[in-house]
Amino acid sequence: MNDQTKQYVGLIGSAIAAACCLGLPIVLSALTAIGLGFLIHDAILIPLFMVFVGVNLWMLHCSVNNQALSKTGAFSPFKLASIGAVISVLGLVLSVAGVAFATALIYVGLAIFFGANVWDYNSQPDDCSKC
Repeated sequence: MNDQTKQYVGLIGSAIAAACCLGLPIVLSALTAIGLGFLIHDAILIPLFMVFVGVNLWMLHCSVNNQALSKTGAFSPFKLASIGAVISVLGLVLSVAGVAFATALIYVGLAIFFGANVWDYNSQPDDCSKC
């Protein structure tokens, strides 16, 4: 599995874990239907979300290191994704505590996180030397 695929596995996994924590019915129903209903508890989902976010950040860090970008802007997608990850984890923890605006923080953090991944994907060189 290449680094780009691992990066998007982390991104999709963290989005699914966040959707479960937010209680989106379609995700909860799908997990229950395939026999993974035991995952629908915050004690499991919050650490799972943090693991997926960590995997995605690590792959993004490796991707940025492998790119031939200038030193000044080389870590910009990684820094932006880190900010989005912190915001979404903070929102997730606050949502468990019952804070009203926590759901908005999760969505904003995931949007920033996703935007940084798209930015990293678009900034990769187009050559196919590894193909």
